[in-house]
Amino acid sequence: MVGSFIIIGCNFTKTNPQVPNINWTELDEPPMFPDCPKDDISENWNCFTVILQTKLENKLLTNRISSLGLIDTLFVNLKVDTIGQLSITGYSNNKKVKISPLIFSTVEEVVASLPQFQPAFKTNLEVPVEVHWLLPVAIYK
Repeated sequence: MVGSFIIIGCNFTKTNPQVPNINWTELDEPPMFPDCPKDDISENWNCFTVILQTKLENKLLTNRISSLGLIDTLFVNLKVDTIGQLSITGYSNNKKVKISPLIFSTVEEVVASLPQFQPAFKTNLEVPVEVHWLLPVAIYK
């Protein structure tokens, strides 16, 4: 008796799964500031900007760091992380004049005093993501 064996082999090619894009885009849900209207994204952003600017101006005037006369614009790099915490990641300016360290500490103090944001979400994945942006702050002397 002759036996026969059929050996069937499969050749599977290993494919690497596509990693989804977890970077925030303007098509995704942005972070929302809790002290502002949540109905409209641009209203929320404008409201946050006005609140931050007002708090900075009040703090700078209280500390007598600022008065009339624009001297430079300080660009503050901000980040809202995946739990909604707002933080400063860096600064830049036109380097026309040296900005006082008191201004940096005042900006940091005001940002630290703000309530936590609702974090941004990746719309198609419903996962919280970090958002970075640049906020111009006028510096007066």
